[in-house]
Amino acid sequence: MNWLLKSAQFQVLSLLPGGTRFYNYTQEHITRSTVASFQRVAQKVQVGLDFWNWLRRENQIEQLTGGRLLDLGAGWHPSIPLLWYAFGNDQQTLVDVFPNMDASKVRDTFKFFHTLANDSQWAGREFVKRLPEACDPSVTGVAALLAPLGMEYHAPYHDLLPKRPGQYDIVICTQVLQHIPKPVQVAIFRELYACLKPGGLFHATIHFVGQFRSPNVRPGQYEHLRYSPETWEKWINSSLMSFNRLKGPDYQETLAQAGFRLREFKLTAASEADRAELKRIRVHPCFSRYSELDLAARGVSFVAEKP
Repeated sequence: MNWLLKSAQFQVLSLLPGGTRFYNYTQEHITRSTVASFQRVAQKVQVGLDFWNWLRRENQIEQLTGGRLLDLGAGWHPSIPLLWYAFGNDQQTLVDVFPNMDASKVRDTFKFFHTLANDSQWAGREFVKRLPEACDPSVTGVAALLAPLGMEYHAPYHDLLPKRPGQYDIVICTQVLQHIPKPVQVAIFRELYACLKPGGLFHATIHFVGQFRSPNVRPGQYEHLRYSPETWEKWINSSLMSFNRLKGPDYQETLAQAGFRLREFKLTAASEADRAELKRIRVHPCFSRYSELDLAARGVSFVAEKP
């Protein structure tokens, strides 16, 4: 689908009464983009494994296995929290703005995670200490399903974090921050800084491209660079599907404003085809402060620390 047409659909749905409910129904029953699958669970688990490997290189594994973890923007499937449980963690808080998880999605995620963890070729198999038991079919609540694994679920989470200053060892946030405007991010990062212990880590992965389409589809990845902030906000962005168009330097600035010290900031490099596509785009002057490397990057993974 043409990405501008897709963004227009989001605009219309966001204005219609019941538009959000219709969109959620479409995701669940037609596009099935929120339904758990082996591929989706494996992809998320790989994100977790990449961070695990970073912790191994830094000799900080115990900070994860024995620490208190916060998953910001837990989404539909507890894939990465299941990974941490399997590796030995017993203290996790999963939070989100909306209660996207339900018992069916949690059960399906358990099932696919078991399949992955029992694969002899899976890269994380050697670190597994235990696997979650099969879900009790009589239990219907998400919180009740996750509680035996040492996980608590809050969605929406309201003022939970300000009530827990200095209580977390690691905050993890995967593919969420690209949807949050920069002024709101500053407030969130300061809140995360406050809830971390000294030496606590904040790890996030973020997509920079693929606005209103899959980041795995190359054509049209950089179309979002054509538009002024006014045009983007008025005609393309919407409350239903929002993308902030921030780049690497923006996240570095926001982390510094919140008080974090960067331990790693790794851009996902553009391919030769990506760079060729970018050269065909008439980039709006509002992006003039960014280098070509910043504009072409497909995303970023960072680890920041509270000193």
